[in-house]
Amino acid sequence: MPPFDELLLAVVLLLLAAATLFDRHLVRACCWFVTFALAVALSWAWLGLVWLALLELVLGAVLTGAFLFHALGVMPTATQPRGLLTHWHDPVALPWQRVLMRLFPALAVLAMLGLALMEVSSGSGSLRPAGMGLLGLGLWAFALHHHLLRRLLSFNVIGTGIFLILMSLVDSRALAVAHGLVVTGLAVALLGTALGALLIRRLEALEASHHVVYRTNGRPT
Repeated sequence: MPPFDELLLAVVLLLLAAATLFDRHLVRACCWFVTFALAVALSWAWLGLVWLALLELVLGAVLTGAFLFHALGVMPTATQPRGLLTHWHDPVALPWQRVLMRLFPALAVLAMLGLALMEVSSGSGSLRPAGMGLLGLGLWAFALHHHLLRRLLSFNVIGTGIFLILMSLVDSRALAVAHGLVVTGLAVALLGTALGALLIRRLEALEASHHVVYRTNGRPT
């Protein structure tokens, strides 16, 4: 059984991920994500992976967080949302039937992954269950939400879950290789988030120009 402090850290990660993925206030969800990334960096540092913790701090919390806020248009000069983000709340209500229906595929993926990992005994503490929990939450949220920013948040949480599972599968002899894979994954996740944020802003600009043309001509073009 993992030590209590590791178990507590895993629970904190899962709670912060849930707050990130299911808070309908989009600015607050991005703030939760930055806090989540800081907790992930603390987890790496707790395991003695200082360089990985520093990279998570810079790439995950600072740069990824900045791209997410850029997608929202949250800047010192922005006093209110625009375009696609006519308000900073996700307007789509989620009926419980849809929530449960989208939960089952995520649980199925977790069950299959758990069966595949049952025979693997190497690993560190509570990394594996925490990673599986993050992966399940991220998959569920990605399937559940239509809002592009919320799917971008889900993408990042899924990536973190995969990184934790990967690190739980290696021993000390392959630690450097796994470290390199996680660093590469962090860089790819950052680039994916940057691309997603830029696409969201582009869609916002296109919708804003469409509304201008509609108001000018009295009809869509």
